[in-house]
Amino acid sequence: PLALGTISMRFAETERMYWNAPLNIVSYSNVRETAFRPWGEAFQPRRYCTAKVVLSDNKIHQIDYSIIEDSSFQGYTWGVEWCVNGLDRNLAYAPGCKMARP
Repeated sequence: PLALGTISMRFAETERMYWNAPLNIVSYSNVRETAFRPWGEAFQPRRYCTAKVVLSDNKIHQIDYSIIEDSSFQGYTWGVEWCVNGLDRNLAYAPGCKMARP
């Protein structure tokens, strides 16, 4: 749940700051894990998940996200990366959010 809250907050901030769009994530459904450490134990732990989101424009999109253990010295924190299919405006995870999946 903490990861989803972080995604919601950062998504709204990115939409507002960079794209001048008033979009927010309103709700999540069908949240499920798709992979955990898909490249083996020797690599940085990542948990890949997918879900459906309803945005403030009432449109439904698929979201793919990963929760990543921080590679800092202590490793006490985590990070999250995500891609909302159809809203990857800077093509960071192109094509179609494929690069956000394992």
